[in-house]
Amino acid sequence: MKEIRFRDIGNCELKPMACYIKKFTPSFYMGMHNHSYFEMMYSAKGNFNVEIMRSAEPEKIETITVHQGELIFLDAYLFHRLQIEEEEVVIYNVELIPQADEKEEAFDINTLFAVSYAALIERTNLKKLAFSPDGYTVIPNLSKIDSSLRDLIYAMMNTNMHLEDVCILRAHILLLFMEISKSLAAYEQYGAHYIKKIQLYIKHHLNQKISLDDIAKEVGYHKSYVAAQFKSHTGKTIMQTVNELRISKSLRMLRDTGLPVAEIAKQVGFPSYAQMVHEFNKTVGMSPNACRKVFQNDELDYDNPQYSSIAIRISEEDYLLDDTSFTHAFYKKNLNSKSKTLINY
Repeated sequence: MKEIRFRDIGNCELKPMACYIKKFTPSFYMGMHNHSYFEMMYSAKGNFNVEIMRSAEPEKIETITVHQGELIFLDAYLFHRLQIEEEEVVIYNVELIPQADEKEEAFDINTLFAVSYAALIERTNLKKLAFSPDGYTVIPNLSKIDSSLRDLIYAMMNTNMHLEDVCILRAHILLLFMEISKSLAAYEQYGAHYIKKIQLYIKHHLNQKISLDDIAKEVGYHKSYVAAQFKSHTGKTIMQTVNELRISKSLRMLRDTGLPVAEIAKQVGFPSYAQMVHEFNKTVGMSPNACRKVFQNDELDYDNPQYSSIAIRISEEDYLLDDTSFTHAFYKKNLNSKSKTLINY
């Protein structure tokens, strides 16, 4: 059987082999192995190591650390094994095998949805995967790799496949590779993979005290450089981002729960109730209690003269995190209209 690596894919299609979303601990052990399919592992939480072996000599083993928010693409026939050293790591994994198009496909899918990966490799940044001299590529998630990979895994887990499901599955595979290509392009343009890491750190520590010193330590750069680069890349300071996300989460809780405002302030990470009120007045233009009344009016009577929307959408490119409530975060100001124009806040 011919060994097909990613650069040799030609007119082959990619057939799903296996997938998982799984938590790992240091007790996990994997032996060194290789296989005929392509493998992708994304770190959704924590860091993990991948050992690469190019010969039987122990000193020839290379260790690559994949940080949270990064994906590693492993080409076919590369000897490797996964190592876990942190207390808990969450990994998304997908394995795809090249399959010649002359083989029989379910529902004759190639007549409906043929994909030329050879052309994509030639015309997009996928060439960086195909022609990596190391046989692997680590890609920082600067687009939507996380959500695309997760959606693909869910599609692969569907056991009741109709024609529509087969088309959706193939579309998810293509979408994942396009998000990988976009991330590679963004990394080449900005080299700022740590911006995503900062955003993930903010998300995972939103209900805790967040300091510039802690963020700088997390990404491994001086805090002045981190602050300047984040502002340059996103147009906002780190603390603006933190406060806007806390306001966004607070608005959801004001609408969906009956918790006292002081308790909401504590749960979303505001250092005090007074700080929450200050940030709300500055950003939303009203107090948290006033926001709650607006939500109540919205639910009870759209024609009430007191009805007004306080929701506008945050720019998608600001918060491309791996959580729907953050990807589709909303915040902000009073709109002078009684019409029902709210967008799923």
